[in-house]
Amino acid sequence: MIGYLLKVSGLSASYGDEDIVRDVSFEMLPGEIVCIVGESGSGKSTLIRAIHGMSGVMITGGSISFDGADISALPAKERRKLMGSDIGLIPQDPGASFNPIRKLDVQFREALAGHDMAYDEDRIDAVLRKIGLQHGKAVLKNRPFELSGGMNQRIAIAAAMLFEPRLLLCDEATSALDVTTAGAVVEELLKIRETNGTSILLVTHHLGIARKMADNIGIMKDGRLIEYGNTDRIFDSPENEYTKKLIRDVPRLKK
Repeated sequence: MIGYLLKVSGLSASYGDEDIVRDVSFEMLPGEIVCIVGESGSGKSTLIRAIHGMSGVMITGGSISFDGADISALPAKERRKLMGSDIGLIPQDPGASFNPIRKLDVQFREALAGHDMAYDEDRIDAVLRKIGLQHGKAVLKNRPFELSGGMNQRIAIAAAMLFEPRLLLCDEATSALDVTTAGAVVEELLKIRETNGTSILLVTHHLGIARKMADNIGIMKDGRLIEYGNTDRIFDSPENEYTKKLIRDVPRLKK
């Protein structure tokens, strides 16, 4: 029997005085894609940051288990060992991944060294080609500020893929992109799942993207997961009135 790769149980999290995430529970199987959908301020990005163990986010209740082990109480040093190699992150703003004025090859070299991995330019080039950057070696000689937002986002995806994580966390990875580029990024994420069996947890405000990508969808409001289920069920037979409103307000996109 296959166990859950990620299990979030009664999770609450805050940045200080007040919980932003409140009593959230869901589970993910290996190779599954889950999209958490909510409006700005719903707590969905805080959920991603709590799972990733980002500094400043405090877990105030519940637990996070990865591959059967509770990681929510791990010391920061032990938690960091999981990040990149087992759990990858694609941030909303690729600028959060890179120093804008340092060449990308230098930054890739440092990131790999931090995980005791060798810098292999041919392997990096192959990963960049997989996500549509056909001149990867030349691209790596650039600084992020010299490239478009869409290209930087693809490079951020490549950086996460290099470590071949089992779980990929995506924090509004398409929200700052134009429609065409966002569509291309969605296709690349689906290819990552198909090729590597990677589980993907993506938070978004865009129900159309969720319907195209997700096996299961969770709806967040005021820090709580108010509805969760199979994607077709959520769209065809939503139970919560807020979910019904969200679906009424957007075009119905086919998978």
